[in-house]
Amino acid sequence: MDRTNRGLTDKHPLRIGYLLRMYPRFSQTFVANEIAELERQGAEVRILSLRTPTDQKVHEAASRVRAVVEYLPEPGHARHRSVLGAEADRWCADRPALTRALRFLRNDQTCGRDDLVRAVEILRWAKDNRLEHVHVHFGTGEATVALMAHVLGGLSYSLTLHAFDIFRENVNRELLAQKINHSQFTVTVTEFNRRFMIQNLRGVDADRIRLNYNGIALDRFAVERSPAREPTVFGLGRLIEKKGFVHLIAAIGRLRDEGLRIRCRIGGDGPEAGRLGERIKALDLGSLVELVGPLQEVQVREELRRATAFVLPCVRAKDGNIDALPTVLLEAQAAGCPVITTRLSGNPEIVEDRVSGLLVEPEDDGALASAIREMVCHSDLKEALSQEGRRRAEELFDIRRSVGVLHDWIRRARGRGGRCEPAADARCSLGLTG
Repeated sequence: MDRTNRGLTDKHPLRIGYLLRMYPRFSQTFVANEIAELERQGAEVRILSLRTPTDQKVHEAASRVRAVVEYLPEPGHARHRSVLGAEADRWCADRPALTRALRFLRNDQTCGRDDLVRAVEILRWAKDNRLEHVHVHFGTGEATVALMAHVLGGLSYSLTLHAFDIFRENVNRELLAQKINHSQFTVTVTEFNRRFMIQNLRGVDADRIRLNYNGIALDRFAVERSPAREPTVFGLGRLIEKKGFVHLIAAIGRLRDEGLRIRCRIGGDGPEAGRLGERIKALDLGSLVELVGPLQEVQVREELRRATAFVLPCVRAKDGNIDALPTVLLEAQAAGCPVITTRLSGNPEIVEDRVSGLLVEPEDDGALASAIREMVCHSDLKEALSQEGRRRAEELFDIRRSVGVLHDWIRRARGRGGRCEPAADARCSLGLTG
């Protein structure tokens, strides 16, 4: 039987909870896509968000999710004040467990005393919804709350860890190891991440850390190329330091100075927008480089259809943060748009240099300009990278496969107090044997 459809035939489909810091988030389409695919595979999902969303726009990916979303009350709410009364006595009767939960709380600078209340609320939510397991994206405060709920009331949970929750200098690595060790299993989205955690998280149970690439819906990114008349590169992502867009702007300036005028469109929003705008103005690139703001999925597909190449020049931010497995690189490959990115973290797991894209060193504006020039000026190379990029996406980043693996892991984890052993063919299904 096809693993990706097995859940559809279960007599009793999984009842899974998703615990998220904030849902929906415009920049976290991978979460919504994962939940929608789990639902397609037969799971019943409930979502609990610790905070109400603040994004002005909602990505269309969220509209494909059927799950009920609940929001915990803000600190100071009357219900918050009452939770640690009679109901908390039931969950906190085990004083040693309460002491351990409070110790975890004190070791997380991102959490406050209200998060103990949230842990109790999560136990009530899981019980009321008859959830067999709760999955948590990101290893920051939301994972600490899940850990406390596990210690207080035996919550069965798993994690997906990404990038800023692993690499930033302010990450409490001892606490992160505890979150992993108490989980049924912990997913991470690159082999680079997995090895880093095994090597740098003292005392971590390496067997609990599993690789499962983020996936995308390949059918929504069919190859329909129609490049614009003028050479145009497209970049997309949150406008933050680790995306490296300041280096893309510099590369376009270098090419202009060498006599090659290439248009550049950068989609997204974020705290670096002002700085990037100032850099465009300082280099007198207003006629070539445009910040186009946040884009919906249909607009992204149109940009990828028309772009000569997609460029994401990722760097390591000053606080240690780096990208892990940028979803937009997967989307560009699936759309047949040849990609240029940097040789950093999980990017080489996405792009095989000069086979399914071009890789350059981070922060090397000259090398980035040369790669863009080569892509623009050599149509045979561009066509070969386009075809191989799509092949790479089909081979490793099909969401039906990746969510099928996650679905199977959760099915095997539900109701168990100990480790859930991975499926024997999990690595094989991702093309990662050996």
